[in-house]
This record gives sequence, C-alpha cells and structure tokens, in this order.
Amino acid sequence: MNAFHGNVKALRPVIVLAAGALAVTAGFFTFQGSLSRIIARTSAQQAFGSHRLNILILGYQEDEGNSDTLLAAQLDVDRRSATLVSIPRDSWVAIPGHGNSKINAAIGLGGPKLSARVVADMIGAPIDGTIAVRPEDAKQIVDAMGGLNVNVDEDMDYDDNAGNLHIHLHKGEQYLTGGQVLEYIRFRHDATSDWGRMRRQQAVLRNMLDQLSQPQQWAKLPRILALAGRDVKTTLSQSQMAALLQIYRGVPDDNVRTFTMPGREGWVGDASVVFVDHRWAKWIGRLLFSKREPPQDKVLVANATGNAGFERTVVAAMRGGGWNVGTFIAQPAKPKSRIAGAAVAANVLASIFASVPRVRNGKNTVLLLGEDLAPEGPL
Repeated sequence: MNAFHGNVKALRPVIVLAAGALAVTAGFFTFQGSLSRIIARTSAQQAFGSHRLNILILGYQEDEGNSDTLLAAQLDVDRRSATLVSIPRDSWVAIPGHGNSKINAAIGLGGPKLSARVVADMIGAPIDGTIAVRPEDAKQIVDAMGGLNVNVDEDMDYDDNAGNLHIHLHKGEQYLTGGQVLEYIRFRHDATSDWGRMRRQQAVLRNMLDQLSQPQQWAKLPRILALAGRDVKTTLSQSQMAALLQIYRGVPDDNVRTFTMPGREGWVGDASVVFVDHRWAKWIGRLLFSKREPPQDKVLVANATGNAGFERTVVAAMRGGGWNVGTFIAQPAKPKSRIAGAAVAANVLASIFASVPRVRNGKNTVLLLGEDLAPEGPL
C-alpha cells in the first residue's frame, strides 16, 4: 500500500490540533505492554511501510493564503515518541517557482504540498505527509474537549479591528475556551514577538496531549473525531490516521519534545523576516528526521557554545531521532567544537558534522559544541 496518497479528510488530530493561528494540536494515544507494542508496530508497518515518519503540521488562514503555524513533526512509532520543531512563519526561504519569500506564503502559492517541499529543502530530509487545519475548526475541537487548562504567562491586551482579532487575557493558570486558546497562541505583541508565540504554541500542544490522555476525555473522542474528520485536511489516509490513533494513546510526557528552529531576526527591504540558521537546519534534519536508525552506543553532549539553553534543542533532536544520549553537561564557553571517541556513534556524528575535528581516543562518544557552532538567534 502506498504510504501517503491523495488528499483525504483526517479521522482526527492524532498529532495535532491547536497552535498558532493554526492551532494544531495532537492527541497521541498508545497501548501499553509488549503485545500491544507488537500490534502497534505491525499497524505502522502496514499503514506506512516505515516506523519513522516526518509530518508537516500547518495552521492556515484560507482567506489570507498563508500559514500562521508550521510544525515539522518526527514520529518514531517504535519508541512512541514525537518531536515537534516550530518553524518561524516569517522564515525567509526560496519557494520553488516563486523566488524568495516568507515561508508562510508557500501554502497560498501551492498548498500544503509546496509548504512541505520548502521544509524538506530546509532540513534536507523528506516530508512524508501533511496535516492542515484552520483556526476556526481547531477552536471547535478545543471546545469539544471542554476547554483547555492553560497557564497564561502574562497579561494580554490587544485589539486589531481590521483583522477582527481581540485578545484580552489575564496572567495565571485558568481554563480557556477554544476561542481564548486561539487568542493565547496568536498573541505576539510583546518583547518576545513571534518567538514567544511559538513557545506558547508548544506549551498548548503539551497541554492538549496531557488532557487528551486523561480517561475522562475518552468519552468525548467520538465528537472530537467527527469534528476532525470534517475539518482537518491531510494527505494521510483514514487507515493511516487510524494506525496513529492505535499507536499513540496515553503517550508519556517525556516522549513528546518541542523546540524552535534556530534563526535570527532581520530585514529584507521593509519586511521583517527570520533568517533560519541553515547549518543547524540541516544538522537537525540529519539528527532527527533521518530514516536511518542511529547507532545505540551512548553519546555525551557538552554545551560550550555560550548559549545556556542550547543543549535542550540538541538533546531533544537527538533523543527524538533515537540517539542514546544518556546525559548532557554545560561547560564554560570554548571557541572550538570537537567530537571524541572511537565508537560507531562517533563515526556517524563525524559524518553529520563534517567540519568538526575528530579525536579518536577514549571509549565514550562526546559531542562538544563550541562557540563556532553556536546557533544564530533565540531558541
């Protein structure tokens, strides 16, 4: 069976449904125990022909022809893990056949298929399928869940009469309706701008996963499924979405990782854009989105970039991609990166980070990230 075919309406947001003006969030569910694990693997193999899937999740404004949210998701069904990488909607990219533009314009120029092609070029890895949902449709799904518990990180007051966007939320933990959740994840009118909005999208995704995993939510699934089947657009077939529903059920929190593609803000003419760090986009593609199973000997990641939070991005990418990262450490900034060790993992890392010097002594594999590999911009 061809793994990805046609544009078929989704059964439900197995991997998504709420975030950004796109509000895509996911309800991952999976059986437990060795027998159910075998069943899940068999289902994935039959439905997709692979245990490692790369999915692009899009939130789009149909009347505006752009996507407010882009999430590249790597699903490892063997490990029941999901890693979601937020891609800034203002990323300045080459859109095949249309020159350079912001990445959010791709969906209006060629639909989710063109968006997937642009992201695949960015990370240097294939995108197997797409899931796209409009904010108004995601709002109904959140309401069908009975709302969402969200810890609003700051007071939010913003009115845009022309865009019919009105955001009025108070700081603190509270239950939000579907409409309020969309307001929360669309807000970007503070010092953190779009970077803060992407962090809020990621937090909402985690909250959605947590809430959909609760037994009291399961009675609501028929209604949620019906709404998703009507409103969510996807290239996945119904049998493929059903397989994901079987595989991802009650997935542990630690199995869901999120981070943002590194980049820096800048200008093209009078347009504010984000220049993605193309080095790290490709490295993340090789670490996380590769179809090959990585070696399983342990890897130590040492962060000496001077960016205190960067190890979370690297470790999330490596663990999400199936690497055996036992631990990571923070070190004082060092000017040069290096790879140490003689094991298979060191060999593979040396091929991924081809410009990084390799030291073959020591039985342990160490990836030390220095200032020369520090990412551009916030994470």
